Amino acid sequence: MKHGARIIPHKRTHTLSDLLGRSRNILLSICTIWLFSSLWNYVSSSRTHGMQHLGTDDVVFGTHQDQRKTQIHEIDNIVGDGNVGLVCTTRSNSNLMPWLNYHRLIGVHHFFIVLDGKSIPLDTERMYQQMRDVTVYTSTQTNARRNESKILNLERMQKHIHDPVCGVDRVFVQQALNVEYVIHEILQGNVDVSIDWIVHIDSDELIYPAGAENNFNIRRLLASIPNAVGRVVFPNYEAVPEKLNNRDPFVDVTLFRRSHKHLDAEIYAKYKDASKGDNPRYFLGYSNGKSAARVFDDLRPVGVHNFEHIRSKHLKEIILNESVILHYGFTDFSRVVGRFSQCDCPQEFTHKCKRLPFDLELAHKYHELYLTSREEELQTWYESRVVAHPESTDVVKFLKLGILTRINLPSILIQNQRDTIYIESTFSTRLVLNTLTLVVACCRKTFSKIRFNYIHHPWPVVLLMISSTPVLV
Repeated sequence: MKHGARIIPHKRTHTLSDLLGRSRNILLSICTIWLFSSLWNYVSSSRTHGMQHLGTDDVVFGTHQDQRKTQIHEIDNIVGDGNVGLVCTTRSNSNLMPWLNYHRLIGVHHFFIVLDGKSIPLDTERMYQQMRDVTVYTSTQTNARRNESKILNLERMQKHIHDPVCGVDRVFVQQALNVEYVIHEILQGNVDVSIDWIVHIDSDELIYPAGAENNFNIRRLLASIPNAVGRVVFPNYEAVPEKLNNRDPFVDVTLFRRSHKHLDAEIYAKYKDASKGDNPRYFLGYSNGKSAARVFDDLRPVGVHNFEHIRSKHLKEIILNESVILHYGFTDFSRVVGRFSQCDCPQEFTHKCKRLPFDLELAHKYHELYLTSREEELQTWYESRVVAHPESTDVVKFLKLGILTRINLPSILIQNQRDTIYIESTFSTRLVLNTLTLVVACCRKTFSKIRFNYIHHPWPVVLLMISSTPVLV
């Protein structure tokens, strides 16, 4: 060695085997990720099966006479024709997720959603199209077959066919056309799904398949209907709000006015006038229920509430004794007022648009008070007519008589599912963030002394990310 020469210490190059062999941090991170992944799979499976094992002390449903407690189970391999198709016409900006999830829980097989509106947002249509149990149409599609419609020539439909800017008649005709279109698509085989029964309800209605033998499942209910029956009628119960505004009616409202079809005739005759108060009718909305019908090639809708089989006259129609439609039509003051604010009809034509007596009276009050900046007076009037205060002696009396009833199960199911989704979403977000933080920390600590720049040679990071794939998917 020459005099004065400087000795340069040898720098060892780290290989992949050295790296993986010596690094405890990477093994620790992989074990941690595996633990998180197992926990995530457990939470995901809980969401699927949790609703099927509600204890008997958790769920209460039924009428005032017979408060039943039930346990929710998954219904598999039901023998018979029970696949239910549910048709709904809704505005393009409506949030149907709680409505969809609830009806999935009770056994609806497939949904046919018709988006009604002049302009349909692409993201809304795509959202529903991504759901395997949802078929999406638009009112433009259904109106394309208007000239081929067989129901518009019916005498009972003629009185509804006119062209107001908006209103009950326009909605009535449009919904009937939508149901006819869906039936045509099913019978022509244009829908890749088997449907045995079809039901049409609105987005402010829930099917309530009560009855111990049904196990709270509409598929089991309809599969048990005798073959001689072609149509079943669900009487409707009308939701009674206990406060002026209910932003989440399906969860907030549990008080209902029972259908006269489910009341003792003497009690109904004696207390009908007292129970309706100053309102023109016992129900604020409709009172003739909604129907389910077997899908045969001679089926057609009769308006929006019922169906008929043209040739199969032998098929009977029955009225269900326990299962009902829950109608949440007048549960939120701001939404009810919003219906009228979207109507461009002049005041003198409101009687053509709002056909039911209470709707007509409400329309007049809207023009008289709301449009003249007297909203507080309209609220006071509406509250006196619609809202039932829990401490009221009338509410207690009518509950005892069976005119009113408490139905808690839909509220419990929807809130339970919403809480599950929230917990799952929060957990998944934190899980991903914590996992990424752990991976980045391990990478920075482990590779900080390596000669090469791992930003340009990312394979170590890729290995770690692959190991976390079960968590991130």
